[in-house]
Amino acid sequence: IVLDFGAADTLRALGVQDKIVGFPQSGKIPNYLSEFADKKYKNVGDLKEQSLEQINELNPDLIIVSKRQEKMIDKFKEIAPVFNVENDYNNYYTSFQQNVTALGQIFGKESVAKEKLSALESKVDQVAKDAKDKTALLVLVNESKISAFGDGSRYGMVYQKFGFKPIDDSIKSSTHGQSVGFEYILEKNPDFLLVVDRTAAITEKANNAQKVLDNDIIKQTKAYKDGHIVYLDAANWYLAFGGLKSMEIIAQELDRAVKK
Repeated sequence: IVLDFGAADTLRALGVQDKIVGFPQSGKIPNYLSEFADKKYKNVGDLKEQSLEQINELNPDLIIVSKRQEKMIDKFKEIAPVFNVENDYNNYYTSFQQNVTALGQIFGKESVAKEKLSALESKVDQVAKDAKDKTALLVLVNESKISAFGDGSRYGMVYQKFGFKPIDDSIKSSTHGQSVGFEYILEKNPDFLLVVDRTAAITEKANNAQKVLDNDIIKQTKAYKDGHIVYLDAANWYLAFGGLKSMEIIAQELDRAVKK
């Protein structure tokens, strides 16, 4: 049973998706993982709430979980062994590599995992070279609210690994970011404004962030004037973070942005 989109993504990249019997199909699934909506995978709930009865009926050898299911781990352990995909936000990319390596070991695909991580590393290094000395601010837009994410956050790898220079070192580290307004973005005035639209990720409301940021204050920023407001693949950045394919998509997005 796989209860983490990033882990499902990695298992598919390692060529062992046929081992998956149960998947959280009740919530929104990112487009590039749409094959996991197929009926051959039994629906066990969504990312936050799962059916213990369904999971038990499937009699799995392993249940793969992540932070969203932490409170349920002891109950899952009564059914089968549990592998917890843990992410260290202070050093996210390294913990991502460790998770891919561990899944490779569990499923006897160590060499495939190593090869894919190596190919990805080359792409990431290229982005980091191109992004050197360019300042960035990553914000998450939720309805009309804006949160900024710094170096020690879930999106810290933008600065730590992908080479962008944080525009503000004082952003408090937290899962949900630091609440900010339009004036803050103008005051900091980064070269690149990277935007994750949480509303678009979890609802059918498309382009919410574009509407929120379409105002006279944001239009004064360097990022707006240079065409460097980058609307990232919201479902990938918010829901499916941490898989091999998702990290490749992230590298491609940032590569396109920095070359624009």
